[in-house]
Amino acid sequence: MKNRNLLILGIVGIVSLIACTPADSDSSFSDDDSISNTSDDPNGPLKNVDALISKDNVKEHLSYLAGSEIGGRASGSADNLLACQYVADEFQQLGLTPYSEETGYFQPYQQDYTRIFSEYFSFEVGNTAKTATERYRYAYDFSFFFSSFGIVYSPREFNDQAELVSFTNTSVNYADKIVLVDSITSTILGDLYNDGAKGAIVRDGDYPYPTIEYGQGDMFNNGDFLILYSSGESYSRLINNIGTGLNKVDVSYEVDTATKTVNNVIGILDVGATSSIIVSSHIDHLGRFDAEDDGYFAGALDNASGVAGMLELARIYSANAERLLKNIIFIAYNGEEAGLYGSFFYSRNMVGEKSDTRASFNLDMIGGGSNDYELEIIGNYGSLTSSIENKCQEYDIENYIMPGNQPNSDHYYLGLLRIISLSFVHFDDRYYHTPNDTEDKINYDIFENQLAMIASLMLTSYNK
Repeated sequence: MKNRNLLILGIVGIVSLIACTPADSDSSFSDDDSISNTSDDPNGPLKNVDALISKDNVKEHLSYLAGSEIGGRASGSADNLLACQYVADEFQQLGLTPYSEETGYFQPYQQDYTRIFSEYFSFEVGNTAKTATERYRYAYDFSFFFSSFGIVYSPREFNDQAELVSFTNTSVNYADKIVLVDSITSTILGDLYNDGAKGAIVRDGDYPYPTIEYGQGDMFNNGDFLILYSSGESYSRLINNIGTGLNKVDVSYEVDTATKTVNNVIGILDVGATSSIIVSSHIDHLGRFDAEDDGYFAGALDNASGVAGMLELARIYSANAERLLKNIIFIAYNGEEAGLYGSFFYSRNMVGEKSDTRASFNLDMIGGGSNDYELEIIGNYGSLTSSIENKCQEYDIENYIMPGNQPNSDHYYLGLLRIISLSFVHFDDRYYHTPNDTEDKINYDIFENQLAMIASLMLTSYNK
C-alpha cells in the first residue's frame, strides 16, 4: 500500500489525503444485499467461501511471494517480473482466460518512477586523515525522508562529500554541511536548504524504525539536497562520531530513472455473464537494498498477503464456476508503491465496458498480526455501507473503519469512475515498509476470517 496513516507527517506536518469520493457518494450501481448468510445452498449461487479456504495454499503463495528469490518485487525489476509470471502461471493452471491474445495474462504499461538503486546504498563517515571510518547502511541505519512541505526531496542521484555538523539554531549558516537535526520543522528545513546545506539527517522520533517511506520514485527529484531519516541508535552514533573527529561524510548513490515496461497481470473467469466483478491486489513492493546480506523488503503483509488471498479466491471461484452469476476479473496490479500506476492504467484500459463492471474488491494487506489493528475499508461504497457493517458483524470484525475514497490504494481510480470500489487494508504499522514485514508476522486465522468476510460481501451483494 502506498501510504496510509502517514506517520512521518506527524513530525514534519500534516498532509490531508483528499477524499475525492465521500463514503456515501452516489454510484452508478446500487446492488445492495443485506441478506444474512447463515446457510449456503450447494446447488444455488455461491454465497460464501467459509469452508473452502485452504491455509496451505495461502501459505505456499505467501512464502514464495515474500521470499528471497523474488526479493521485494520492486516494480520494473527482474524480481517483479518473476512474481508476475508466478501469478500468470497460477491463472493458467486455473484455466482463466488471458487478458489478450498478444500479451497473454500481462497488461503492459510504461512506468516512469521506480526505486531501483543502481548500486546498493550505504554511506561512510571518517576523519580528515581518512584513517578511521564508520559505515551506515540503508534500511539498517537510515531510510529516505519524505518532505511534505513541497520544498525539497532527496535527489535521484547524489555523489558528494561534506562536513557533518549538529544543528543548533537557524541563525547559524550551514552552507556546504550535512546537518544532524534532532527534530525537523518546515522552518528548519527551509533554512537549511536556503543556506546551501548539502543535506540533513533527521533523527527518528517515537515511531518504530525505519519510519514510513512514502512511495518509491515519487520521493526523488532532480535536486541536490540529501534528506535521510536515521534510527535513534544510529543518530546517537553519528553524534558521537562528531565528538571523536569522524565528521566527514561521503555519500554516493544513484536511482535508476529509466522508464520501464511494467505489467499488470489479468486473468478472467468467464462464466458467460454480461457483467463482471473485479478481485484485485498489488504485486509490487519495495525491492532489494543490500547485496552483502541479501537484504530485501519481503512485503509479506504489504502485499504478498493480498496476492495470496486473490489467488485463493481465484482457485475457489474457478472450482465453483457453475455457481457464479457474474464473470470475475482477477488483477494483480503493479506500481502501487510508486504511485498507483498500474490501477490508474487499468482504469483507462479496462476489460470490457466500464458499465459492465459491477464492483471491485481490492485486497491490500490482510491477516495482520493482531485484531488490535483496524481493518480499513476504503473506497467508494455506493450502497454497500450497511452490507459492509452487517458482514463485519457477522464475521466478528469489530475493529474497523470506513474513511471513504482516498488515493492510498488501488481502489481509488475505479472509485472515481463511480464504480463501487473497495480496498481492505489490515494496516499493522509495526512492520509497514520495513525489512521486518516478513511471513512470520502473518496471522493466518485473521487472514482466513477477513478473506471469508470479503468474499461473502462480494457474493451476497453481486452474485445474483
